[in-house]
Amino acid sequence: MKKLFTLLLSVALLSAAACTPAPAPDGGKEQEQIPSQPETPSQPEIPETPDTPETPEVPETPDTPQTPETPDTPEPVSFRLMSFNILQATSETAGHEWASVRKAACIKMFRDIKPDIVCVQESRKTQCSDLASALTQYSQIKYPKDGIESNGGQRNLIMYNNQKFFVIEWGKFWFSEDGTASGGRWGDDATTQKMTIYVHFREMATGREFWVYDTHFFAKCNVETTRGHCVEMSLASIKEKVGDEGVVFFCGDLNMQPDNPILKPMFDYMKHAATHADESDGVSTITYNGFRETNLKVLDHIFYRNATAHTYKVVNSQTAYGTKWISDHYPIYADVEF
Repeated sequence: MKKLFTLLLSVALLSAAACTPAPAPDGGKEQEQIPSQPETPSQPEIPETPDTPETPEVPETPDTPQTPETPDTPEPVSFRLMSFNILQATSETAGHEWASVRKAACIKMFRDIKPDIVCVQESRKTQCSDLASALTQYSQIKYPKDGIESNGGQRNLIMYNNQKFFVIEWGKFWFSEDGTASGGRWGDDATTQKMTIYVHFREMATGREFWVYDTHFFAKCNVETTRGHCVEMSLASIKEKVGDEGVVFFCGDLNMQPDNPILKPMFDYMKHAATHADESDGVSTITYNGFRETNLKVLDHIFYRNATAHTYKVVNSQTAYGTKWISDHYPIYADVEF
């Protein structure tokens, strides 16, 4: 009985516990139900910022055109220039005849010295032919001083290396009142005709240009007037044809020594190879021998402008060419460059 009573009591206690409400949190009060918050409306989508357009590429600055290179200094032109009064073949002195003695000696001299350009004075027609036959490396520009080409008289002659130089033009003038062969010769001062020939050359390898004058001043004349005219006419032609900036060489038998005051204008405008060459035989070295040992003079000259002379030589050997004198003048030459 007792066990039954205990069992019934346990059942009753369990039932009561099941019916008792659970205590409210927070001190036993029922927590009011908080209404749920309305959903926050979604923010409207912010439109995407459009891509910033790409900055167009700045075109490349074109390369600054290069300043054209300054052309290299032109290749220098160098050659050997000779002046030679060969003495006309009719001025025969025993032992110094052209055909039998001097012709072979002169040809031998040219082959030995090997000038590129030769300014010859007093060469007669037959002498020009002799030189042309023996020295085929040269071409010739020549003209008779009497102006008559059919005559056999003296000629001014320029021989030039035809493998090295090309002739652009050439000309001539006489030392007379009007520059012609028949022009007045300043009264009775001059006893014969004298002239100049000039050639405008181009050097083949470089194309560079220059001028060469071959002249012969009066020997027998009124020195104070006639030779002064020769200087004036020569310089006037150079200034007209060549100009102050051109390259020019002036060669010949001037029949005056270097210290003659008549030549001063020439020395003022041009340089003299004997006085300005790097290596020189000297301005006082004799160029006129007259086939003798006395009364020797310096009558032959090489002047130049806008160029350089490296050497100046007088070819005065009395043994090298088979005769003591190849002419009554010694050849002179200069190694020049521009």
